[in-house]
Amino acid sequence: MRHSTDPLTALQALLERCRVRVSGRTDGSGFFVAPGYVLSCAHVAGGTAGARVRVEHGEAAYGATVLAAAPDESAADRSPYALYPYPDLALLEVDDPPVGHPCVWLDPESPSSGTKLTAAGFTLELGPRTALLDTGGRTGPFGRALLELVAGEVNRGLSGGPVLSHRSGGVAAVVKATRQEDSAMGGYGVPVSALRLLDPAVYRRVLGAHDRFHAADDRWRSLADALAEGQRAGAGAERSADRAFLALLAELPADTSAELRAAFLRAAPPGTPEPDLPLLDRRDAYLELAARITLGGDRLTPELAYCADLVRSLPPHLPVARGLRDRLLIRAGETGRGEAARQRIDDGPPAATPAGTATGTVAGTAVGAGAAGGAPRPSVIARVRHSLRDRNQYHVMVWQFRSTEEIVPAGSESGELSLPQALSLLAELLPPQIEVVEALDGSERAALVELVLPHEALDEDYADWRLWPGLDWWTLGRKHQLVVRPLERHQEPRLHHAWRRRWERLDAQSLDRALVCVCGRGRQHPRALDAAFNTDPELTALALAGAPRGEALSRAFRVAVASGVPVMLWERGRDPRPLDRDVCATGCAAPGRGDCPDGRFLRAARKALTGTHRDALPDRVYDLRNEAELDEPAPAPAPAPEHAPAPDGRDAPLGHRVVLLWDDPARQLPRTRLAPAATAPAPAAPTAPTAVTAPTAVTAQPADVAGPPSVPSPRTQEGLPR
Repeated sequence: MRHSTDPLTALQALLERCRVRVSGRTDGSGFFVAPGYVLSCAHVAGGTAGARVRVEHGEAAYGATVLAAAPDESAADRSPYALYPYPDLALLEVDDPPVGHPCVWLDPESPSSGTKLTAAGFTLELGPRTALLDTGGRTGPFGRALLELVAGEVNRGLSGGPVLSHRSGGVAAVVKATRQEDSAMGGYGVPVSALRLLDPAVYRRVLGAHDRFHAADDRWRSLADALAEGQRAGAGAERSADRAFLALLAELPADTSAELRAAFLRAAPPGTPEPDLPLLDRRDAYLELAARITLGGDRLTPELAYCADLVRSLPPHLPVARGLRDRLLIRAGETGRGEAARQRIDDGPPAATPAGTATGTVAGTAVGAGAAGGAPRPSVIARVRHSLRDRNQYHVMVWQFRSTEEIVPAGSESGELSLPQALSLLAELLPPQIEVVEALDGSERAALVELVLPHEALDEDYADWRLWPGLDWWTLGRKHQLVVRPLERHQEPRLHHAWRRRWERLDAQSLDRALVCVCGRGRQHPRALDAAFNTDPELTALALAGAPRGEALSRAFRVAVASGVPVMLWERGRDPRPLDRDVCATGCAAPGRGDCPDGRFLRAARKALTGTHRDALPDRVYDLRNEAELDEPAPAPAPAPEHAPAPDGRDAPLGHRVVLLWDDPARQLPRTRLAPAATAPAPAAPTAPTAVTAPTAVTAQPADVAGPPSVPSPRTQEGLPR
């Protein structure tokens, strides 16, 4: 009598044929993920690349080398009962591996709570074992969470073994630890997506071999597709399409991290945050996009949009380009999106035209992106704002401005920090976001960096920040187009009408004609200045006689911000120079139409900005900063005082200390409700706060220490249950 075998039973049998016993730092399990490559735990194989281990498959034993592993960097400082640091994974290369051995299919999508699981490995006493478990919750922070394995026993020796999801038919995790020995309390698993935290080169090598194997070998894929199809119609076709795309992507040369992130963001739905784990190759970008929830219709899904962008960027004569195009059109046609795929291949995404292409000229100066009729250029926008609980504390947040419709947060807002701590954190967050935005822009020019700052932080030396280790001559203001923007105006909607009106008026004239002086002296008191702005909408660009920090000039600056003036320039750290006692009483009009007796800065600014359009101003000031460096004399052994003239009697070049306030009302951040900070005191921040919070350590208890019986603690892997 013939008996049929269901797909799950057959997959479980195939899973057992993929498992191996690993003897390295300890004894445990592992499994083949590609021909000749084994995945296990670092606490089993060892955390040092190049270490030798023993692998047993069937009745044969093989030597193997650790190619990449999570190091146990904190071993000297940890309790002997603490878990091995996340991600606790190791990739091994087997010497002369068995011919024709099967390999598991890795599923980076973590199974939902309640999903049935099968774990396979070896017990230390009884040999091979298969355990039936369920998915519980998650333990740990985003991007570093362990998968809880519940309703079954995870015993000694199972560490490093594969965890099969009954829903997807793929291996979704690696067994890490048990919760309690000799009990059905289950344990913990490391999601296979955490492989992206290992050596990128090894990751690409092994995962490329994994994808090519499953494109050619149908043993696993046929069973997994049948299992998925039995649970949801069309799921098998999706899995098959994914593997076909991944095999093609594995044939392409590696992209840089910035190119991968930029391509991911171009294809992702508007507002999509960056993934919690780094994107190491195109498979990561594809699978992250495929996991995004999208609505139906004839628009391309994010992963197909990503492939269409790749097709458009590749030389059409390459075989892999033709194969990717054919596969894309087939899959898009199957889902009713064929026309959308052809259009994206032919025309590119809506923002494919490089932002920043000149759209016009004013007096011979190119108008950059953002001018009338042009698309706004991508930028990094960083905001430092006061805490609502304590105005002496600040919060920092950074966005990628991709377009007026797509403003993507680069992470969550920081906790409360002092101003020096906030600026230190800002300096740490900017470089990686600048890298992404430059890739998004697609042009050869420097990235635009916009700092939205409170009044007390506007006059810092941001242009001189050195943010790139080992390149101490690179400064933020000379490598990138840097502007500041007033926080107060962004937080006060009633100021926006005048702001937009003056910005629009500035579009029709070059900066040298629009620029006038505000010195903050004499008749230029707040009420007189306000009256001048109220009666003259043509006042759109100001040259300040000094930094807006002294009492009089600070008041004048605040009036200008409230009146909607979108462009201002001043010399950082400069106080207004002394004037004759009766100057303001003898014809200095508010806010100042002509040159003051000492109008050096205004004259220099007008000359330098001749013919410069509003939208080209960040580019021009960027040039001025670099020109000033070329004109700057060699540094003397003893630096001159801050306000001293240049050694030859001339004033320092305009770009030496210039600060540009450039506030485009079209480039506003999303409106979010500002809630008071938590009343609990925030922990003291380090001198240079880190951009990513370290994961919270998971503690463990030894077997002879009593803990809460209902919630046993994780156990260590060193000589205890795995």
